[in-house]
Amino acid sequence: MCQMLTLNNIVKQYENGDGINNISFSVKSGEIVGLLGANGAGKTTTLRCICGLYSVEEGEVNLFGSSPNTNQSRKLTVFIPDSPYLYPTLTVAEHLQFKAKAFGVPKSELRAKVQEALKEVNLESYADRPSGNLSRGQKQRILLAAAYLQEASLYLLDEPTVGLDIPSKQWLAQWLKKNAENQKSVIISSHSLDFVMETANRVILIQQGKIINLHTVPTQETLLEPWRKAIIRELGGHIEDE
Repeated sequence: MCQMLTLNNIVKQYENGDGINNISFSVKSGEIVGLLGANGAGKTTTLRCICGLYSVEEGEVNLFGSSPNTNQSRKLTVFIPDSPYLYPTLTVAEHLQFKAKAFGVPKSELRAKVQEALKEVNLESYADRPSGNLSRGQKQRILLAAAYLQEASLYLLDEPTVGLDIPSKQWLAQWLKKNAENQKSVIISSHSLDFVMETANRVILIQQGKIINLHTVPTQETLLEPWRKAIIRELGGHIEDE
């Protein structure tokens, strides 16, 4: 597996003193990595530094062999925030057509590509609905459909399970694992331990802006419960144990 992302001692500070300090880790193609920690631990800041929304003050973000702000990095990376935003007055199909044009999809292929993307996220019947009328989970799926049109290789998901019911969480876990099998990489920022356990290969524990440990998620079922309890202890209980 090739390396998609490497963070080398990145630092990003806010005026109130919060932020991240000396964050270092790497992600390979086909990996799903969980960034676990309480609210305010620095997970979102890390994701925003990876995709170039924030500039780092120290250290280096190496994304596909270059910085986050190159055309190649922007093309191959998608950031899906905890509050998915769509253009509310556009229909779902119009929103995706707009995105597809931005990603360079030829006009002759536009309609077919949008239908293909809607099928990818099981939302074909929502094509003519105004985007502003969708649920949070449906909006998230539309952003995933846009990422499919973009042909992104790295997915950054910030608290993706907030507001989702159990079937939606199960669908999302399976969709992410399917994409990992196709050599896409995923980083999930979350304080939901069960979803990360279900989905990720590795977890990075972050607390007060610093990485406190890295773990491989056990594949042997008998080891999962002891591992889960150890993670909760390590994070001082500041984690959602569903």
